[in-house]
Amino acid sequence: MSEFSQSYHLLGSVEEAIGLINRAGEEGFVFEKANQWTTFVILGDQFVPSDAITESNQGLLVHYVYAEDHGWNMSIFKQSELVFKFDCSWDNMEDFGLTEEELAEMYDSGQLRAPADEIFDLKVVRKLVEEAGNEAADLESLFTKDEEVIFAMETPSAYQIAEKLGISNYAWISADSIDVNDEFYKNVIKV
Repeated sequence: MSEFSQSYHLLGSVEEAIGLINRAGEEGFVFEKANQWTTFVILGDQFVPSDAITESNQGLLVHYVYAEDHGWNMSIFKQSELVFKFDCSWDNMEDFGLTEEELAEMYDSGQLRAPADEIFDLKVVRKLVEEAGNEAADLESLFTKDEEVIFAMETPSAYQIAEKLGISNYAWISADSIDVNDEFYKNVIKV
C-alpha cells in the first residue's frame, strides 16, 4: 500500500490549533505538540491547503503532502499569506488519460496547480530549520525535482525536510487514516 499523507503543522500549542480549526469552521483531529509544532488533519481535505484554514490562520502554518507514488508538496503560511510553496510531482499527466476538459476542471478546483504558482524562498525554510536547531546547509539539494536523484535517496526528501523543520508527525498521517490505524491515533483530540 502506498503512503498518502496530508497534514498541517502549526508553530504553536494544541489550544491554538483547536482554535484555528474552530475559526475555520472545519472538523479534524489534533495531535499532541511535539517539538515546537502541533500537527492536525482536516476532514475532507483534497491534497491542497484549505482556504478556510489558511484564511483563519494567525500564526505560522505548514501544509505537508506526501504521496509516495506521485509526489510531494509543502506550503508555508504566515498568517494567511503564502510565503513558501514547493510542488514536486513524478506523475506524467498523460499516464492518467484525462481529457483537456478534465484537466482544466482539476486546475480550476485547485486539485492541480501550475509550477508557476511556486514561491521558492529558501530563506523561509532555512530560518525555521535553524530555529529547530538543525543544519540548513544542504536544504537546496533536498528540494530537487530530478527523478533520478529523488529515487536514489535512501530517505525521501520530503521526510528529510520535515525532520529538519522539527516536525515529527508527518509520515502516514491523514484524516483518512484515522479509522485504519486507531492505535496510532489514540491520543489525538477530535475537533
